Amino acid sequence: METINTTIAISPAARPSMASAADDGVDVVCHEGSLPAAGKEAIDQVYAHLYCSPHYFEAEAAYADASLYVASRDGVPVAALPYKHDATEVVVVSEYLTLSDAELSRFATHMFERYPSVRRIRLPKVTAPLETVAFPCHATVSGEDMVVDLPPSVKDYETAVGKNMRRNIKRYTSALQKAFPSYRYELYLEQEIDAGDLTDIIALSCMRMQSKNIVPRFTETEIDWIVDFARKRGIVGVARIDGKVAAGAIGFRIGDNYFMHVIAHDPRFNDYSLGILCYYHTICEGIARGARRFHLLQGRYGYKYRLLAKRVDVKHADIYRNRLQFLAAMHEVARKEWQGRAWLLKQWLLHDVERLEGPGYRLLAGLVQRLRRAKRAKGLAGGDD
Repeated sequence: METINTTIAISPAARPSMASAADDGVDVVCHEGSLPAAGKEAIDQVYAHLYCSPHYFEAEAAYADASLYVASRDGVPVAALPYKHDATEVVVVSEYLTLSDAELSRFATHMFERYPSVRRIRLPKVTAPLETVAFPCHATVSGEDMVVDLPPSVKDYETAVGKNMRRNIKRYTSALQKAFPSYRYELYLEQEIDAGDLTDIIALSCMRMQSKNIVPRFTETEIDWIVDFARKRGIVGVARIDGKVAAGAIGFRIGDNYFMHVIAHDPRFNDYSLGILCYYHTICEGIARGARRFHLLQGRYGYKYRLLAKRVDVKHADIYRNRLQFLAAMHEVARKEWQGRAWLLKQWLLHDVERLEGPGYRLLAGLVQRLRRAKRAKGLAGGDD
């Protein structure tokens, strides 16, 4: 089993002062209770991640009435953190931020000096080492980001995925064309994207979720946002058979990063790996358009590794003003530690154990699969009552 990574730091280095921030050429500004347009652009500029972008559907409500911390060097933002606070706590509302320990230390210093009664800073989802932060902190892995670092050309990517993947892509495509001569895969960008294709892909995703006894997450408001944002920054792949949408992928661009947001296929075509074809062709289009990274949603599935995705751990982090505040919160630290380890164990059982060699692992993987099928069947049977 993989090592379960947690971070508990209770011997901080000397706290940086606000003077030290100025000494290294970094200027810090806080916009209290507001998120100016320039601040929104700074967030995208620094982090280039959909799920911390103010343009993201789920982020819009979180950013209402948020304050904004901006650290800049020579007028160029190096950190832009929206946050909310009460008397005792600062909460960073952006998620999937990538930060160095030095920038986290600078931010924490500023927050603790700005708000003397604040005892803790909470970052629900952050990518950071959290090894040399200048305050006591506790972190647990709470999510993941499956990221493909893209080569400069499609040819380089085809070579990198290996001959087995290339052979499979050709085999899947050939089988589809033979069984369904009308099969076509088409890619659309921004203004070329048709709203009907998007709603058809979302409908397939809902069908897939319901088949697994999962309540679909899409609301009417979110669907409207997907349609609107896709016309501005979208990349959409559509597989058609007999002129109808059989599968599709909906992605978005932030800076030079692309993000897969919805991917789905009609279960009638399960034998043709339409999902992998959607991933592969959409990634290739991103490379052709100069993307540096393609993010493939959460979920450490084997096919994502075969597409060259690497897992990036996303952590929940709490930073405390001093050792006394850290020790006073030890009961909460213990609870979050337990939750983090339980989450990691669940992900290992669901996704990782089946890739390990050995009869014991195969037996465990088979048991997990049987339990999942039984749970799904029970849920579907319950829904029929």
